[in-house]
Amino acid sequence: MSLDHYYRQLELPSTASPAEIKRAYRRLRARYHPDRNKGREATVEPLFKRIQEAFEILTGERKAPLPSASPASPASAAAPTQARERHKEAPPREPRSRPPMRGANCMTELFVPLEAAIHGGDVQASYMVNGPCFQCHGHGSSRCPACRGTRVAAYRKNETITLSPGAWDGQRVVLEGAGHPGANGGSPGDVIFSIVIVCSSAFRRDGLNVACDIQVDFVTAMLGGAFEAQVLGRPLQVTIAPNSQAGTAIRLRGLGLSDRQGSRGDLTLHLALVLPACAAHLTEDERDRLRQVFAAAHLRATQSGSENRQEGAPGAL
Repeated sequence: MSLDHYYRQLELPSTASPAEIKRAYRRLRARYHPDRNKGREATVEPLFKRIQEAFEILTGERKAPLPSASPASPASAAAPTQARERHKEAPPREPRSRPPMRGANCMTELFVPLEAAIHGGDVQASYMVNGPCFQCHGHGSSRCPACRGTRVAAYRKNETITLSPGAWDGQRVVLEGAGHPGANGGSPGDVIFSIVIVCSSAFRRDGLNVACDIQVDFVTAMLGGAFEAQVLGRPLQVTIAPNSQAGTAIRLRGLGLSDRQGSRGDLTLHLALVLPACAAHLTEDERDRLRQVFAAAHLRATQSGSENRQEGAPGAL
């Protein structure tokens, strides 16, 4: 009996890996165990034994039984010469061809950068598949050093996945025909990706909400006005309020991550103040004028504070 029979007992293709054989065995063993089928023991016990036998043979714990030969009849034992002659005259048998079998599906994680999850784009995927050994072409002859006679080898595939905007954690993306190769000319299976969104150290994530810092020169922070920030690889127009301090938060509703229902989180920008690039080109006269401007503003603030304290003093009219 060929090994394909035992693969079919476990509902697997002949290219299944040892890990896939173990998973299928555990699943079927739990389904057909007599203790879990009270009242149906007589029905499930033969199935349970065949599943056990297939697992032990495919994992090498038990040798596959040799085909049984029928005992020779007295007539055939008495005439071996005639039997050999008939064997010589019979035409050679054609090798039995195996039917094509579709390859198994491959399930793996797809790590998606934050930018591609929010805006969409191409993501590179790399994963392992099991297929006929490339060195012995799946024959397993002469104890092939690449597959050690198993006829199956693992190799890495690379694919480019195009995502639509608004991907979410756990979202499944199916790429047809990119899974495990088929056997005997069968079509390959599919690869099923489960999305995992990853954030760089520049971003902080809280559920669907995302936050990051943007650098704003202190002149813009002091005077306020329109400002263009580069966030997630794209220009973003924001408005800076006058006299904004370092750490001031600007919340942009609905620009964060999505979930499977289509809800969107927020994107929050925190101001990090820096010197304007032109500060290095100020002349001494310009620096003196700036000192005078800030000194005058400081004096007015001091006088205003003093007046407010006097108005609030006890006995003030």
